[in-house]
Amino acid sequence: MLAEDDPNDVLLLQFAFREAEIHSPLHTVSNGQEAIDYLSGVGSFSDRERFPIPALLLLDLKMPRKTGIDVLEWLAKDDVMRCLPTVMLSSSTHPGDIEKAYRLGVNAFVVKSPGTAQRTEFCKIIKSFWLTLNELPLVCTDGLEAARKARIADL
Repeated sequence: MLAEDDPNDVLLLQFAFREAEIHSPLHTVSNGQEAIDYLSGVGSFSDRERFPIPALLLLDLKMPRKTGIDVLEWLAKDDVMRCLPTVMLSSSTHPGDIEKAYRLGVNAFVVKSPGTAQRTEFCKIIKSFWLTLNELPLVCTDGLEAARKARIADL
């Protein structure tokens, strides 16, 4: 899933996904509140067949309504969703932004590349590591209810 408010960045990443031959659907939302709603499965995102839990969250830092940091704070408070692999995408190189994102549990912080070749290379890395080699948490593979049951069993 991609949470990104800039339509040009969305198009560039969609193009890079195609170039990297990532065949998984790339669901997109345009602000932090929509990202939380999607991940919560509420409102227009309640149909998990159409809006499944993503294998990876690509999260813009500066978005309207709620920022990427707000989404990370929400994820950190949710016992099941906080394990969702998350990559922060930003044009910011500010050390405070990077440190805060990592403190809140982001798995990687990537500065947006201006060129299509670099974005395609980034997507090839996503495909090889995050979508192929990385072992996904139960919430991403078996769904929210299975992850909740496993979480309760662990307590």
